[in-house]
Amino acid sequence: MDNRITLRHLEAFRAVMVRKTVTAAADMLGITQPVVTRLLSDLEERIAITLFTRERGRLVPTAEAALLFNDVNQSLMGIERIANAASSIKALKLGHLEIAASPSMALTFLPHAIASFSQEHPNVLVSLHMHSSPTVLDMVQTNRCDLGFAHVPMRTTRHGNSEILVSTRKVSVVPVGHRLAGKSVLRPEDFEGESFVSYAPSMEARMRIDSLMLSYGVNRRIVVETAVSSVVVRLVETGMGVSIIDAMTASYYRGSLLSMIPFEDSIVDSHSLIISKRNASTLILKPFIDHVRREIRRTVPAKLLAQSPLAV
Repeated sequence: MDNRITLRHLEAFRAVMVRKTVTAAADMLGITQPVVTRLLSDLEERIAITLFTRERGRLVPTAEAALLFNDVNQSLMGIERIANAASSIKALKLGHLEIAASPSMALTFLPHAIASFSQEHPNVLVSLHMHSSPTVLDMVQTNRCDLGFAHVPMRTTRHGNSEILVSTRKVSVVPVGHRLAGKSVLRPEDFEGESFVSYAPSMEARMRIDSLMLSYGVNRRIVVETAVSSVVVRLVETGMGVSIIDAMTASYYRGSLLSMIPFEDSIVDSHSLIISKRNASTLILKPFIDHVRREIRRTVPAKLLAQSPLAV
């Protein structure tokens, strides 16, 4: 007779000890009750120890079974840990990217870039987290993500490998039918006396726009403030006022209620990529970055690129 103890023997024994009945153990293992009974009988015969007695039709563990259970359970837990480790290694080989992005990028080109990349690399798991640009930068610098996509100037990206994916002009947002809607480009003086949907006071974009308007002596009426460009767009759609937003958000606007008009060239946005120093996903990192570079340049119209001559 074969005296080897198999994994199935140990699983059946543990299942009965844990679930108390053969029926429940069979359900736990996804096998039939006769198979569980046979496995227990085989195990007892192979180790020459009685593990269960029957009392009123129920299996009752012996003292020997209680002593054996701890070692069996520890062994099976060790096997499960090995299986989990193997799964983690497999996932690492296939790729797992942790990405943090500012709203202007997480709500525009990144979902499209991730979707098209996933079609080419179906086994890659991508986790996308949306935060403010300063938080994105902090997450990269503290190695809490692999990649950061932020609306920040490069002078702030002191840690990790950094690059500007694309530099763009600001875009004016005005309702269709507004007196400014027919212009091909807008300048600060065009906003004199206008109701204005503004970014939040703490945001760098707000400070830069306010500073520019102040230098031209332009007075606007700030009617509402928000920290997210897509919310600015929705507020302008309601007719609350006009605004100035980033080119990325403007490029993905698909509605018919607004006109997106290039703003003058004096304010340039840096849409930056920051790579963490952690190297958990190096195998898939470069292909994804290359894909993103192509996607973002394909997305933004040439007339909104900072180096493109401004049409008048």
